[in-house]
Amino acid sequence: MSLSASYLRPALALFASLTFLANAAFASSPEKPAGPEFGPGVQELVIDDSRTDRPLSGHIWYPTPTPERSPQADKSRVWQMAPADQGAPMVDARFPLLVVSHGMYGNTFNQAWLGSALARRGYIVAMVNHPGTSSFLRDPNHARQLWDRPKDLTRLISFLTENSDWSDRIDPDKIYAAGHSLGGFTVMLAGGALFDTTLYDEGCFGDAQIPVVCDILRGWSVAETPADRRAMSQILRDSRLQKIISLDLGGTPVLSRSSLSSVAIPVLVLGAGRADMLDQDLESRALAKVLPTELVQHIELKSAGHFDFMGVCKPEGYAILKEHEPGDEIVCLKGTDEREAQHRLILNEILSFLEN
Repeated sequence: MSLSASYLRPALALFASLTFLANAAFASSPEKPAGPEFGPGVQELVIDDSRTDRPLSGHIWYPTPTPERSPQADKSRVWQMAPADQGAPMVDARFPLLVVSHGMYGNTFNQAWLGSALARRGYIVAMVNHPGTSSFLRDPNHARQLWDRPKDLTRLISFLTENSDWSDRIDPDKIYAAGHSLGGFTVMLAGGALFDTTLYDEGCFGDAQIPVVCDILRGWSVAETPADRRAMSQILRDSRLQKIISLDLGGTPVLSRSSLSSVAIPVLVLGAGRADMLDQDLESRALAKVLPTELVQHIELKSAGHFDFMGVCKPEGYAILKEHEPGDEIVCLKGTDEREAQHRLILNEILSFLEN
């Protein structure tokens, strides 16, 4: 079963990443913070492993020895571009690895601004397009197999650390994950949370309907068969992850409370204070309340919206989307100077969390 037209548009908005965004290229990065400075390099990435049924590709950002080289291609009418020296040589050293999971129907360009900014600060940042739930990969069977999203991150980490030319550039003791919206749900599963079929049944098939989550998961036919229920309920934790970051996640109501209270690594929960897309009481606030107090940092960015974790729009971006993709213009609401200011706050919080 695919998403019906009656709720496709609000679902897309709420889980942040629309088809139009696939052409966004590298949406702009915030001002460079003080501290160690490298150049931002980027390359395309293809995962070469045994999962021929689920090909993975994306981008990898990394520090270069030439901070003065950061050209900006201009390939989008809607989005600004993040600095990217494509194919540049990498600094000969080991760096932390952050894997990033995009939102529903998103792609690896959505958080390119973050990849570029963190590469400048000495991080390798890798992202893949999740089959079934990315901009141009919408096979319904892949979407139904939602348990494969955290496995995508595990495959990405394994490829980079074991089977690629990047393996000697990654510090194996500093491997982290971050995810936006549905990507936040994904990294929570990779961090040790479990999908709860009872909460899912009660929240999506009972009298009360969990906002957003039910429409999307039911639209994808998630956990409908006994085999799929077992697959969704399996342990998907990757023990190599040392810290995880949730960026205005969606999906908290169907995560097992006991598994969340047993998460054993630090978690940064960043919420959108404007609550323009997701109910914070059901999502980020609820998540932070049940995670171990000594391991969770919950920061609600007062003026931030759900789409502020994505790229910066050009001044004309809102009008272009309103004309050509009516309804999608919401992704560019407060999306220029105000979003750049939010990016600075988001980047600082992420760096503080990872480095302390």
